[in-house]
Amino acid sequence: MSAPDKKILILYATAGAGHKMAAEALFRAAKKDGLNVEIADIVPFMPSFFGRLYSDGYIFLIKYLPGLWGFLYFLSDEPFFRWLNVHFSRFANRLTCERLTTFLLDKKPDTIISTHFLASEIAAYAKIGRGLKTKLITVVTDFGVHNFWISPGTDIYCCTAESTKDILMEKGVPKQEIVVTGVPLDEKFLSTGERDAIAGELGLKKDMFTVLVMTGGIGAGPIEEIVELLKDDVQLLVICGNNAGLYNKLTSKRYPNVKVFGFIDYVQKLMKASEVIVTKAGGLSVTESLCMGLPMVFFFLIPGQETINARSIEAQQAGFIAESPPNIKEVILGLKNNPAKLSALKNNALALAKHDSTSRIIALAD
Repeated sequence: MSAPDKKILILYATAGAGHKMAAEALFRAAKKDGLNVEIADIVPFMPSFFGRLYSDGYIFLIKYLPGLWGFLYFLSDEPFFRWLNVHFSRFANRLTCERLTTFLLDKKPDTIISTHFLASEIAAYAKIGRGLKTKLITVVTDFGVHNFWISPGTDIYCCTAESTKDILMEKGVPKQEIVVTGVPLDEKFLSTGERDAIAGELGLKKDMFTVLVMTGGIGAGPIEEIVELLKDDVQLLVICGNNAGLYNKLTSKRYPNVKVFGFIDYVQKLMKASEVIVTKAGGLSVTESLCMGLPMVFFFLIPGQETINARSIEAQQAGFIAESPPNIKEVILGLKNNPAKLSALKNNALALAKHDSTSRIIALAD
């Protein structure tokens, strides 16, 4: 464990919720251990236009133009664009993040833990180009690895699985710099209480097959159609996130087997009360579901990182990719009617979980 007098700085970027939530889980764990730790979002250090483009632009693309995002994701991971990224994109990023570089040089942290590739890139530049003496730990939050995650100057890459480690090595990262830790996990997912007690607390029907439906904070995708198809066959817990329009539409219908939630901070309780989760395949959502032993049915995938995550989980028989709402219904009812198959998926999910991911990453900060 790190000495209390060593300064740890945790960096993230508000481009989607997962990077922030992973960083916050690390921050809370380090504070609980009595360590000297700070946390910072890198977006406010950018010029306002670039900051909005980076955070809001990402949300806009994945919500309204996912095909374009997927095209850009895979194109920019091609060998030529890897070269272009090194010689142009990183130069541009360093110019727009000069305030962040100055912040790092002023803070002089002994260790930087980054849950976003741009934060890692700027921290690595501060080390190599500006003489910052620090240990840089990059936490890769997906099962795949885009070349943006690779920054010379990184000391340790923490990754989700052995398959992720293989990809990092294929991209030139030395084996000794990679540790398979899993994605940082908030401790509230490690001790959630008993299912029946949670069901009583939430006013759920304890004897009804329960399915959680969520797509993170954006509440995007064909959720209304999924609800219409499943509302008579299972008990549905639907998290709408920040999508107020979806929340109002679903609550106004007052379906007897459907519980609707807005943006909540107790998703672990809904997971514990459920048999299956229907979700996007963000790295953090997958990690939480594995920890809870919750089989996953993936839909509305962001092309690129989420399709890779989903394929990895499907290959390891802890979930399924569903191409359409009718396909989702087919998979859900198949699991409802086959308890042995459902149990096998739960066991596979638990076998892939890494419950000590957060403490292992914090320990590396020494």
